[in-house]
Amino acid sequence: MVVERLVDHYRRAADLDWMYGQGSVITGLTDNSNLDLILIWDKDVPTASTLFGPSKFIRHGQLALEQSAVDGHDVDLMHVPRCTFEDWMNELEQGDGWEDTAWPLPIYVAAGLATSELLLDPTGLGAEHRSRVQTPAAPLVAKVRRQLTAAAPDLVKELHRSAERENRWLHAHLAVQLHKLIYTAWFLFEGHYPPFPKYLPQWYERFGMNSEIQGLEATYWSTSDTVERSAALKSLAAAVLDLPEPPTPTSADKG
Repeated sequence: MVVERLVDHYRRAADLDWMYGQGSVITGLTDNSNLDLILIWDKDVPTASTLFGPSKFIRHGQLALEQSAVDGHDVDLMHVPRCTFEDWMNELEQGDGWEDTAWPLPIYVAAGLATSELLLDPTGLGAEHRSRVQTPAAPLVAKVRRQLTAAAPDLVKELHRSAERENRWLHAHLAVQLHKLIYTAWFLFEGHYPPFPKYLPQWYERFGMNSEIQGLEATYWSTSDTVERSAALKSLAAAVLDLPEPPTPTSADKG
């Protein structure tokens, strides 16, 4: 299998700390997508292609991205320095790493790691990081709750106003802001880092997400009327804020 072949290939890399697979193929959501592998390096990432055979290699700041076809499978690699990866995790534990639009966003990195498959981890560092992201960081959960509580009333008011005035562009812009905040809060309050917004119905089912909130979200998507959508987002925000605080992880939970 292609994963075993790649693991055997990178097992000989001297400066590779650990390696994991994530995404829809690894988690079994689909078999019709690229294979996503993340490689964490002790210091600097490679400066040239690391795969056997032709590949597309791009530097992206401190990261390196590599794409190729291996045994008929499209493979995407992301090479990350260990210090950069640890900075991402520390951002989340300080309540940050979720509001920006830059890629990769730490909150999505954590979500991918939480449901990942560790492929190489000789020192146990990967298992340690994976354990840390099984429950969202408490400062992050608290910050998102504060922001949703503070922002929802004004955003809902502006949504209703823009709907009444038929200002559809502004309504769409505001709706995206509020929906993203609701989506982030919903997953966090249910004890999960929010995954990248793809295959969401499958993630709702896998995580056993609140069925009432799923119904409210379905109502939002089922109508194109801006007034009805504004009301649906108001109900969504209220329902998410009514979710209880997730349990605080114990030392045993953290591994």
